[in-house]
Amino acid sequence: MGIFVLNSCSTTDLINQLGGKEWNVKSIMGKTLTANDLANGTPSLNFSDNEKLFGSTGCNTFAGSYKLSGTSMSLEPGSMTKMFCPERTEQDFLKAINKVTNFKMD
Repeated sequence: MGIFVLNSCSTTDLINQLGGKEWNVKSIMGKTLTANDLANGTPSLNFSDNEKLFGSTGCNTFAGSYKLSGTSMSLEPGSMTKMFCPERTEQDFLKAINKVTNFKMD
């Protein structure tokens, strides 16, 4: 399960903190990504202020949406390119982001 948790930020404050940055994934489901896992690229997420989500699985790119409500979050990758990805990183990444229910910012 992907977990992110907040202190006492408003949704607008949180969107401002998330947006305008590329968030690179360092581990998936507790497994640190290795150079082999990142052979085609680093999985990443980009949040816009209008609940649009953009990113990369490390192989394919996607454009979808996200929802915030209090300390809850859901991610929907939406449309995605369809290049062949030989390693499992993409499948693991997609499974993980579909399990996200809340988050924590450190």
